[in-house]
Amino acid sequence: MPVLDGSFEAFVTNLGKYNEGELVGEWVHFPTTEEEMKKVFERIGIGSKDEFGQVYEEWFITDYDCSIHGVSNLLGEYENLDKLNYLAARLDEMSRSELEHFVAIMDSGCDEVNDLDDLINLTYNLDNYDFIPDIKDYDDLGRYYFFEGGYNIDNKFGSFVDYIDFERYGEDCAINEGGTLTDAGYIRPTGDSWNRYFDGTLEDIPDEYRVTGSGEELEQPSTITVLVVEPDRKPYVKEIPSSLESLQHEVGGDIEAVYPFEEPVAIVCNEEGKMNGLPLNRALRDDSGEIYDIVAGTFLVTGLTDDSFGSLSPDLLRQFMTEFKMPEQFAKIGDRIVAIPMISEEQQKQTVLEEKSSIVNENTSGMAVDGHIGTWHTIDHKEIDGHTFWLMEHDTFGDDASCIIVDERGELVLSHIYDGFDETAVNLLRQEVMPVEKMPDDSISIEEMKQYGYKWGGMLPMREEAAAEVMKSCQIYRLYGDDTEGLVLDAKEIKEHAAKGGIFGVEKADWVAELEKQNPLKAAEMSLEDDYGMIDGIINNGPKEDKANEKGGKTSIMDRLKSAKTAQQTDKLSPHKEKKSEREI
Repeated sequence: MPVLDGSFEAFVTNLGKYNEGELVGEWVHFPTTEEEMKKVFERIGIGSKDEFGQVYEEWFITDYDCSIHGVSNLLGEYENLDKLNYLAARLDEMSRSELEHFVAIMDSGCDEVNDLDDLINLTYNLDNYDFIPDIKDYDDLGRYYFFEGGYNIDNKFGSFVDYIDFERYGEDCAINEGGTLTDAGYIRPTGDSWNRYFDGTLEDIPDEYRVTGSGEELEQPSTITVLVVEPDRKPYVKEIPSSLESLQHEVGGDIEAVYPFEEPVAIVCNEEGKMNGLPLNRALRDDSGEIYDIVAGTFLVTGLTDDSFGSLSPDLLRQFMTEFKMPEQFAKIGDRIVAIPMISEEQQKQTVLEEKSSIVNENTSGMAVDGHIGTWHTIDHKEIDGHTFWLMEHDTFGDDASCIIVDERGELVLSHIYDGFDETAVNLLRQEVMPVEKMPDDSISIEEMKQYGYKWGGMLPMREEAAAEVMKSCQIYRLYGDDTEGLVLDAKEIKEHAAKGGIFGVEKADWVAELEKQNPLKAAEMSLEDDYGMIDGIINNGPKEDKANEKGGKTSIMDRLKSAKTAQQTDKLSPHKEKKSEREI
């Protein structure tokens, strides 16, 4: 049975050094102390300056090592160190029986736990799950309930006990209770409501668990990285002092901040830009694409901290450089203001060159990919049903990291690739480009699903109502914004996931098969073709694909991509540990 053996660790990495192509970090054993964390920061260069005098201030987590099933999978690259220490300390304070209880809950696939905050709250809610240790199978469970439940007081059943199907009885009990057999024992929910002891805010972390400061206000960084957007020019990145005077200097007067985007960014502009007749710069648009305001004069796009302006992350820099890429001029047509892209003949030529260079080829390197840190280069490609897919390897880590697959435009299609274009990957890619005559839900598109964060186009997205209907004939999945999914087992899960803003999916292959069943003429044609190779003149009565084998025991797309990797553990770059752990880039 897996237990916590003191190996709750995270590889804390200097983000600035990483962006320069150098992995500088250290394995940190949690729980730790504020003093020890300061020493780690000093050793990995947090607080030191680069060759241009800029201070390395940011860090992220490259890898985790935790022996409790499922914990590492819920932890991201930018988790708060105080929260991690809080969780590790709570686990460290548990008795062995409490820890076994926690392990069993996690091993059962607890639906209540989706992130670090939930893990912390689970440590306070063990009583919401009954735990019976040493139950290895349904026969054990059936005997436990029969004998411990008082059914055989004074051996009243006598020799008839030998004729009882305890395995069947135990399985029925588990189904009725919603219980699960785990390596640690049997776990079942009590049905009690969770106590949200921890509200998820940093202020709610007890001081004794803090390792980045005991709640005192942190010193603001001296400089911030912003995007400068000037009229008639493409935007550019600039490092500026974080002072009010610096912001005023950049926009040419008193500043005004507006927050038109869902992302944690601000547009900092000249408060009197329009009144002073500054040139119109860029339009702001609503969800339908209609212009509702125009920014006058130079403005900045900045990140946001808890109480001030901050640096833009690399992902946000790329996003808003694209958002404001094209300079605009404005005209009034009737009662509407329209924006006209300003592009000269020379700019048109340059744009064509940039678009061509963005198409992936066998020589592509240094390419940034949405959702993955670092840059990538091409190592292989494959043509599938008229589409080209490219296998990309990480520029920094090479064989020490899993590969990814992108399409011709460089858009991410599959992550966690260990064996190149193997049979599993090819099957998934074939579904990616498989045409469908009819979507299961016209209210949501595959593009919207990918913007939501689920990248595999072999899944067709649905909202709650359509999911409930499709579930009657097909397997459906809960889709998550971190590019993972989980099989829906009952209608209750649909309502719960939808209530959290989640969407659902059905695999293209399953949906196409269902459409064919609903079309008796097409089904009849396919049946005849299988037998006689006729109707459309194409002989296709060869061996049929074993759909059952293709589905297998699949519970997630990532599981299928990782299935061939179980025999060998790939060594990873972790300079301060002998034990190497898998890194997912």
